[in-house]
Amino acid sequence: MPYIRPAEDKDLKDIEYVCRMTAGPESRRNEEIGRKIALTYSTYYARAEQSTSFVLDDNGKAVGYILCAPDYSEYAKDYRRNEVKKLWKISKQQSITAYFLPFGYLPYKKQYSAHLHIDLLDEYQGKGYGTELMKALLEKLKSMGVPGVMLIVDKNNTGAQRFYTRAGFTRKASVFGGVVMVKTL
Repeated sequence: MPYIRPAEDKDLKDIEYVCRMTAGPESRRNEEIGRKIALTYSTYYARAEQSTSFVLDDNGKAVGYILCAPDYSEYAKDYRRNEVKKLWKISKQQSITAYFLPFGYLPYKKQYSAHLHIDLLDEYQGKGYGTELMKALLEKLKSMGVPGVMLIVDKNNTGAQRFYTRAGFTRKASVFGGVVMVKTL
């Protein structure tokens, strides 16, 4: 039976795999594209933010996750110093995109210092695991005194927007083809 637990070092490859498999058909088909996507959207959190990241574990394998950086400023520095640098060696174009990624969160960093990413493999979606992952993270952030959390979701991903709304997030703005959603803790 799948269960939720804090992320650990051993989960890095599984987290990158989940990110790759949920990022769309090109990422699933092409391992190089998938690697760039994982470095852009999941590797940092699995490496540097395990205390505020959780996985859905099914028989010792992470099949879903909620990843969170509780402090925007620390995230931006570390992410650029590590993941963007790795991306530069693989794809200069993707590294430039990744370099500017933190700017989407910048206007909201004071009130919503944390930001998150959540993904589940297809066969684990629609079963309440996403809600349980969200609850685990929000409880952790509240216990740390984090004032608020934000995320950016693709403007066309209406299913995810409904999920976040049910979790108490509200729409704040539109940015980079996405919707900024926030929640005060």
